[in-house]
Amino acid sequence: MAGVANRLHSASADRAIAEQPAGHDGRSAVDLADYRLLVSSLFSSPGSIIPGGIAGILTPFLCWISTGAELFMALTICVALVVVMRIITVVRYRRLDHAEDTLAQTTRWDREYFFGATVFSAVLGFSCYAALAWTDDPAAHITSVSSTIALASGYVARNAGRPKFVAVQLLTFCVPMAVGLIQAHNPYYQYIGYFAFLYVVANIAITNSLHRNLLALSDATKQSKALATALRSQNLTLDAALNTMIHGLAMFDRKLDLAVSNAPHAALYGIPETLALPGTPISAIARFLVERQVMTPEQVRDIKAALDGVQATQQAAIYELQSRNGRMLVVTIAPAAEGGVLMLTEDATERKATEARIEQMARFDELTGLANRFEFNTQLAEAFRRQERTGETFALLYIDLDGFKQVNDNLGHDIGDRVLVQTAARLKSAIRHNDLLARFGGDEFVLILPATDVATVRMIAQRMIEAMDRAFELDTKTVYVTASIGIALAPVDGAIPADLLRHADTALYKAKAAGRNTATFFDPAMAEEMLERHEIEVDLRQATTEGALELYYQPIIDLRTQEIVTREALMRWRHPTRGMVPPGVFIPIAEQSGLIAGMGDWAIRQACRDAAKWPGGIGVSVNISPLQFREPGRIVETVKNALLLAHLAPGRLTLEVTESLLIEDNKTTLDVINELRAIGVKFALDDFGTGYSSLAYLSTYPFSQVKIDQSFSRDVNSDEASKAVIEAVCQLARRLSMNVVVEGIETEAQRMAVQLLGAQRAQGYLFGRPQPVSEFSKGDEPRKIA
Repeated sequence: MAGVANRLHSASADRAIAEQPAGHDGRSAVDLADYRLLVSSLFSSPGSIIPGGIAGILTPFLCWISTGAELFMALTICVALVVVMRIITVVRYRRLDHAEDTLAQTTRWDREYFFGATVFSAVLGFSCYAALAWTDDPAAHITSVSSTIALASGYVARNAGRPKFVAVQLLTFCVPMAVGLIQAHNPYYQYIGYFAFLYVVANIAITNSLHRNLLALSDATKQSKALATALRSQNLTLDAALNTMIHGLAMFDRKLDLAVSNAPHAALYGIPETLALPGTPISAIARFLVERQVMTPEQVRDIKAALDGVQATQQAAIYELQSRNGRMLVVTIAPAAEGGVLMLTEDATERKATEARIEQMARFDELTGLANRFEFNTQLAEAFRRQERTGETFALLYIDLDGFKQVNDNLGHDIGDRVLVQTAARLKSAIRHNDLLARFGGDEFVLILPATDVATVRMIAQRMIEAMDRAFELDTKTVYVTASIGIALAPVDGAIPADLLRHADTALYKAKAAGRNTATFFDPAMAEEMLERHEIEVDLRQATTEGALELYYQPIIDLRTQEIVTREALMRWRHPTRGMVPPGVFIPIAEQSGLIAGMGDWAIRQACRDAAKWPGGIGVSVNISPLQFREPGRIVETVKNALLLAHLAPGRLTLEVTESLLIEDNKTTLDVINELRAIGVKFALDDFGTGYSSLAYLSTYPFSQVKIDQSFSRDVNSDEASKAVIEAVCQLARRLSMNVVVEGIETEAQRMAVQLLGAQRAQGYLFGRPQPVSEFSKGDEPRKIA
């Protein structure tokens, strides 16, 4: 049976619904929150349905055993089916989140539950009637009558908060029983049948009385809660304690005797009840902590000194310590009333571990353990600063694997990942201990060789080529992957990081063109690569002028509702002779040539115009190049004018940025973001986890969304590290009130996994490929997933 709490919620909800004023449509307005709570209480205890269901199944079954009548076996099957359907209804309800159910949805669940219970009562009522009116078997009579009375009585206690509900159940149960008794040939049965009507009336009266009592109890409870709330608002000490109950809390008086403490405080320090009583001196607690080796004597002295210091200065203090059992505790000590002190202890073990994990992810590649893009950029900038001080030449080697794409395509990503791991080990074995090797992304690696000369660079490059020239033996497969290397020397080939990296990349293209599996030094005369880029730049400039660029859109869906919430705008260029030019080719050229500002302005304007025509308030997300922020006034004006001309609500526009933007100019970037957020534009941190990701960015910049790179979703069902990263980012984002979008979702299994790990949104081929606006009608909505 449902507990008192369920009956109280039912009573409160019924009365709240009944007392609401009538709406404009003639129906009474419903307190939806109370109504949801009432319906939830019906499904809150599935265990209460099972015993009653078993009793209901046994009633006609025992009658069949006693009488042998096939009717009772049919009724047994019928009752069993009804019970199974009721259990299925309860299971379906409990598997869903009903916090945002509409009134229609809530009413549907209420009616479904009521229908199942009524059918159950009606079938058993008919069984009782059949046993009494159509058989002369005493055992069947006793079984039917006793079961009916027992189940009917249970309804009164269980659903006193719903008098009409109880009345329907009693009538469907007891009226058939009463009629059966009256029709029986035994005069005593007839007397009992008439009494059954009195039983129904009496129980309905009892139900109404209980209902009134529950309403009165509800009023008393509300008044009590209101009084408690008023008292809490007037008592600052109690308010502080209540607001920090998830942590250990202890308050000491002026003499540092314990005034009050909570259970988490005792649990964190292992303090017994005898030492948690008010009036316990802090010296006794300290002695216990040292004797039980919870803390060292030095830690105890530091805490005691901190308490004394807060008393003297009336300034809060924070102290971190690691207990003997390995827990990381953060102790906040603050002054309290009348010279006392408040000690708040947080078990920060998991939080610190999560922060360390994400910080590790921000600096090192998850797969290979090498430095990632962010760490590489940091070290490259430091190398230039060191070069300016010492004048020593250093080298930058850009390494790309030959044939790796074929390995991935033909043998799968698992084999590809193993090749990358072994590649990292081989390359590390070929370099010096103070050289920095980093994974730049995909199958690209970069190497900084400090304080070196051309001969040393050539020797190390050749060692890496030879290390990669050996076959990879992976289980039963033999894989051959070689390396091409482009080399640039600083400061000769570049006086700033961007130039040096670009020239090393140019040399890498030359090495690829020369047949791969070789190393090439940058030479300004490498006209082949420069000519190719120049031709693309000229064509791109013409395409920009003539409006030949296009925007494709890929949906971002809400994992809970499976509806499109945003579409990401992706720039596409259909070259008249080259065909579709990949964004990875023309976007970098646009950034290098200065075209990106105009292309970015057009993308924002076009995306706003397109989004303004979309139904249902679907938003649009536009990627912003870091170079666009170098003209902060321009980008702000572009966004404002685009929204105004398109008549698009600012809240429907999201601008996606990467950490490369945040590294360049924090103050300017933050000013632009704050100015646009002031009018309602949202910002998202893109490609989190690919190399730049840092906790500092999530906490410093007012992002509303963080997008986790598809490299994590790809292996989420098989790689515990990917799961841990996604879960950690989701937890951190939730604390910072950010949405999490996981990119690259291609399968149902991936969708379910990232949703269970806490992601609210997702993007990938499972929900839709990038497509132009003209093709939306051909199937732009995401597939509904049960």
